[in-house]
Amino acid sequence: MRKHFLKVMLCAILSTMIALSASFAAFATETNCPDILFEVKTDENGFQYIKENENVKADKIKVNDNLIKSISLPSEYNLADYNQVTGIKNQNPYGTCWAFSAISSIESTLIKSGNADSSVDLSEKHLIWFNYNGADNSTDKSLYAGNDSYNSLGYSPFLLGGSMYMAASTLLRRYGVADESKAPYEFSNGTELDSSLKNTSDIYLKNVTFLPETVSFTTDSSGNVTNQELLDSNTVAASIKEIKENIYTKGAVAASYYCSDSMTGNNSNDKYWDNTYKSYYFNAKLSGEDNFNAPNHGVTLVGWDDSFSKNNFATAPPKDGAWIVKNNWGSNWGNKGYFYLSYYDLSFNEPVVFEAENAKYKSDGTTKHEYKNIYQYDGIGFGDAQIYDYGKDTYKSANFFTARGNENLEAISVSSLYDNCTINYEVYKNLTSDVNPTLGTLAAKGSKSFVNKGYYTIQLDTPVELSEGEKYSVVINIYFTSGGKDYSILACETQYGYYTSIEVNENQSSYYSNGKWQKIDSSLTILGCKIGNATVKTYTNDAGQPLYGDVNKDGVLSVADSTLIQKYCAEFVTFTDEQIAVADINRNGKIDIGDATTIQRIVAGLL
Repeated sequence: MRKHFLKVMLCAILSTMIALSASFAAFATETNCPDILFEVKTDENGFQYIKENENVKADKIKVNDNLIKSISLPSEYNLADYNQVTGIKNQNPYGTCWAFSAISSIESTLIKSGNADSSVDLSEKHLIWFNYNGADNSTDKSLYAGNDSYNSLGYSPFLLGGSMYMAASTLLRRYGVADESKAPYEFSNGTELDSSLKNTSDIYLKNVTFLPETVSFTTDSSGNVTNQELLDSNTVAASIKEIKENIYTKGAVAASYYCSDSMTGNNSNDKYWDNTYKSYYFNAKLSGEDNFNAPNHGVTLVGWDDSFSKNNFATAPPKDGAWIVKNNWGSNWGNKGYFYLSYYDLSFNEPVVFEAENAKYKSDGTTKHEYKNIYQYDGIGFGDAQIYDYGKDTYKSANFFTARGNENLEAISVSSLYDNCTINYEVYKNLTSDVNPTLGTLAAKGSKSFVNKGYYTIQLDTPVELSEGEKYSVVINIYFTSGGKDYSILACETQYGYYTSIEVNENQSSYYSNGKWQKIDSSLTILGCKIGNATVKTYTNDAGQPLYGDVNKDGVLSVADSTLIQKYCAEFVTFTDEQIAVADINRNGKIDIGDATTIQRIVAGLL
């Protein structure tokens, strides 16, 4: 359990200039149970954090991901060789690497999916500014999640650093992703952006997957890393393989590692850096000499080389093999902006892949989005913590929304800080209560399991028709199993300390605990955490908008639709005008085998 806390904290604030509280903790509610105790600690700077039980770790589950697992990976691969990654950028003069690595991953997944070319250029500045200036005063709080925000406490957002969790929750809120031309990374006119740009999104973020790691970290009472070591050889090999699979099938992967200030120079003299081979291997565990605080620099993995010799590093790692890494320090640094990072680097942390929606990117704001409308109350994801308790359905949470027009509810999104979770969801209409979201007509239900923690969009099996002004509810239950025991997560925002703020209004959310549904309002606290809205968003399209890919017109995407498109491409069948209109799910102006493949990936839960 504690490992989850460390994973988030280690990458929570990259290249930071001030100390922030231990946000993104995860802890249990049964303080009288010896298996899931926690305590509040205070570090040397006076900031409080949660010390967690390190014995609660989710058991592995199996999901239908054979599409990726069946791929035969080459021993060497580089996205740049296929123009599937954007050019080298320069974060100078600020410590904004976290935003550059996240945006680089999104750009690459857009290119890899065929929805953009290598000229795509998305704005890091937009993400950085509105991550810390998130409050929105729209009358309809379900549009942009009200006054939720990460707080800068008077500091410049460009000096604070950030995390992959922040990037994920801000972009999923639809604060971005914006084209670079709308918020260029230049500061001649200052750092501030006009609030009118806040809701600018030229492409939407869809999924954020936190991939398995290779290193285990231990920290002291102040949160500083005191020791780190590679996980067991089988786990390390499996993690390397899964990261490769994601690069190969989806695109670049954001990650972080530890680097010293000396590395930023063109001719680095850092003792972990080999300037001849432009390679890096951090082995402080072996040398014990560095004042190693935490991974502090975000980069992007764009490929790998299994045969890159261990002798090409300043100190030899255990085995050959290295990641090909895109940095953010300009093309004059390293090997034209790139370098090699050993698979076995002892500061390697938090590989994450950011997947854009399946829509053809248009920089002028005319992108035909996969899901046009969003309903949400959570602007900072789960916030500072995730609370859990014994039992598979001890906790449930729900949001109440009112349809803005005649729409079809087609998808929801959820988030979890835990690996190997199962999400159960239900949608209700004809509601008779503003407290109990299940008092109504069940319109849709389903279940989805995920091996990796993250933020996921789940397409409903059948769209739910909504009329303008109609109130509906979405109920979610998220659980995992650890050591044969089930634990359910309270899927709500939390606020612990001063570094986040959340807005909760009457009749927006409810939660289920102790066998009954209760309202969530601004006064609700659990174990010192302010509890906010349920962390579930819904996505709709206007009524009459076609379900792209549904060529057999049964209201859902299935393998049958993929097969029909393959037959159409092989000229075994003909399509009606109506079928032709929806067959181009990739929206590139033609019907080809790529449309069939996209449907297969959606059905398999890979998109």
